[in-house]
Amino acid sequence: MERIIHGDVLSPILAYMRLKGQHKVILESIPRDKETARFSILAYNPVFEIKFENGVLYQNGQVIDRDPLDFLYEVTHKSQHHSDLPFGGGAIGFVGYDMISLYEEIGQIPEDTIGTPDMHFFVYESYMVFDHKKEKIHVIEDALYSDRSQEDLEKALNQVLEELRIPSPNEFEDLNLSPLDFKQHIAPQKFEEMVETARDLIRNGDMFQCVLSQRFSAEVTGNPFDFYRNLRVTNPSNYLYFYDFGDYQIIGASPESLVSVKNGIVTTNPIAGTRPRGATDEEDKALATDLLSDEKETAEHRMLVDLGRNDIGRISETASVQVTKYMEVELFRYVMHLTSVVKGRLLPELTAMDALKSTLPAGTVSGAPKIRAMRRIYELETEKRGVYAGAIGYLSATGDMDFAIAIRTMILKNQTAYVQAGAGIVYDSIAQNEYQETINKAKSMTRIGELRP
Repeated sequence: MERIIHGDVLSPILAYMRLKGQHKVILESIPRDKETARFSILAYNPVFEIKFENGVLYQNGQVIDRDPLDFLYEVTHKSQHHSDLPFGGGAIGFVGYDMISLYEEIGQIPEDTIGTPDMHFFVYESYMVFDHKKEKIHVIEDALYSDRSQEDLEKALNQVLEELRIPSPNEFEDLNLSPLDFKQHIAPQKFEEMVETARDLIRNGDMFQCVLSQRFSAEVTGNPFDFYRNLRVTNPSNYLYFYDFGDYQIIGASPESLVSVKNGIVTTNPIAGTRPRGATDEEDKALATDLLSDEKETAEHRMLVDLGRNDIGRISETASVQVTKYMEVELFRYVMHLTSVVKGRLLPELTAMDALKSTLPAGTVSGAPKIRAMRRIYELETEKRGVYAGAIGYLSATGDMDFAIAIRTMILKNQTAYVQAGAGIVYDSIAQNEYQETINKAKSMTRIGELRP
């Protein structure tokens, strides 16, 4: 059951604040002048929960003896369900970086210092899709995963519409924020030693590239949603998200798609090569020119585009794989990156979940060759990555999906905020520069408590 209302007076943020539903999640893209930023999604009151934790798969607390990703697809996908919207009900959540250990032998997983599941999704049939191009809001109550009657759906829909009419108590209050004092989990010298170890392995022919990361944490108080509201203004991005999993929250502004599937077309978006933003347009242009002429950065980007082509090629029809955008400079709030886009037509016998398995984790957060690089990451990094560098997004009941790489992302748990950032190590990397790159990338999240114009 669907009701379409005018979108010129109700934003996703305002709707989120007014709705009283449980486990609300918001997915946005900003700025909205791009076709890829046409829609926002707000989902609430999930029908059930799917979680893979400590090697055990659960559905609403009941143990399920199945492959986690296959089970997720089977219970989410409804073959007869069609929607013209990007999300037609389904699963919203994340697949952690370390899930790859179920499918590949990559060594001993480091210590888990945060304690989030390896995979966590809620499955929704109550949601809103904001069409910013047409200024329409689709308010939907469905019975995809339940036995709700038409009367039940109409009652639920009317309840949502009534809640949207009533202002929330804190709509016009200032954001309750203060700067966060982030601490590094490893010393700068230790990170630089990790870089040199990786360079030695690369020089000896063990691998071509390895993406090493470091974690930061800070004590935090206040409303997690206020941090998200600040983030979307101070660091607009292709993938903005706020997830409330109950005992922890995920806030992010990822610039990079891991993989999407829409109408049988599978797409990935390699991003590699970084410079800080300049203070003026002229400085930006100079830095972009410098980035494009940097042999180390462009070689790294070419390598990861090739890796993306291989990942997409394994699941696509012969000769359908194309690089539709190649090594273009894209500007973000604090940094600029080299970006490319790789597309292919998914083999008819495969599903969106096969595309996720083929691309997770991205080469841009692991390295090349991918399996070898992941083994070295486990040897060099001291903490389990968890959500960081995994996949975060949705799997629609229609069979389509869209997952970002979980970078520029914060985990909030037990009054602690966690942020992680990495740098791609290659033959001619300079350890100090790679360390600084992780600092630059982390800034968008470590400064999330600062109110800026």
